[in-house]
Amino acid sequence: MKTHPELHFGSHLLESLDYEPRHTVVATMELPWQLASPRLPASPDHVVFVERMEREYLDRVESSLPSFSCIVGIGGGSCMDFAKYLSWKRSSKLILIPSIVSVDACVTHLVAVREGRRVRNVGNAHAAAILIDFTLISAAPKRLNRAGSADILSVHTASFDWKIGYERDAELYSPSLARRGTEIIAKLESSAGDICEVNKTGIRKLVELFEEENDLCLELGNFRPEEGSEHFFAYAAEHVTGKHFVHGELVSLGMILMARLQNNKADWLKGLVDRLGVLYRPSDIGLEARELPEILAALPAYCRDEGLPRTIITEREFSPAIIDSLISDL
Repeated sequence: MKTHPELHFGSHLLESLDYEPRHTVVATMELPWQLASPRLPASPDHVVFVERMEREYLDRVESSLPSFSCIVGIGGGSCMDFAKYLSWKRSSKLILIPSIVSVDACVTHLVAVREGRRVRNVGNAHAAAILIDFTLISAAPKRLNRAGSADILSVHTASFDWKIGYERDAELYSPSLARRGTEIIAKLESSAGDICEVNKTGIRKLVELFEEENDLCLELGNFRPEEGSEHFFAYAAEHVTGKHFVHGELVSLGMILMARLQNNKADWLKGLVDRLGVLYRPSDIGLEARELPEILAALPAYCRDEGLPRTIITEREFSPAIIDSLISDL
């Protein structure tokens, strides 16, 4: 039987947060802290502002902190991961309060850290509670909240890649988990209007689907049901360009490109991304025109160098003609 963190939904959850200020550290960033701090019942003695997610920096900050029994993360994905890292290192109680739902970091137990220009998943931290405060989340730009749907919709292309790994490399595969992934996508599609509007119903559905999607990975023991060629494209894009992007927007571009390569309902996928209101066109998300072909040309070598699992990237040629066909209308 799976055990989940306690999920609390409401509009005034910050005001009722129960913690001992002297023994609590808050991990946050300037903007979410400005929104959240006036609503807290007491000011914590220690507030850490997250600057970056390089592991060396995380270890340096952790070693500088005094003893504490509770870590509260308030903010976006980096704040969630920073708090999870501290909780893992100190074996402390963890409370997560996302200020945006742009990624699924609040429901996962691993921590995405940077080592050089690469992203690694480390750690094992389980939140005692996750507070979904509608007032706090609704204050964020809709663009960021909509982008969270990509960490669910990625199941579409990732599950295709997962089956390739099963057929070619005898990877562990579960048809029942794959079917559940398809059902999760159907739920996302039926809620697309609310998610695009970023209303209470849409925010709640997005977080609930994060949890369902994470369950697939926990039951399998890895991220294959939701992490495939579309995520590998995103990792390669940051590696090649040295830039950081809105995660869900970059993954959405990767989904559309990889679905085309897979011959996997790419037009339907692109239409759903549009209905969800997620940006994905290179000029909208911070990619220069010359960079996209460079990323795609480098993608097979990047996956080989990183030892990533087999996906459609492994199976197809990335010739100039194929790259042009993938990106011509983007």
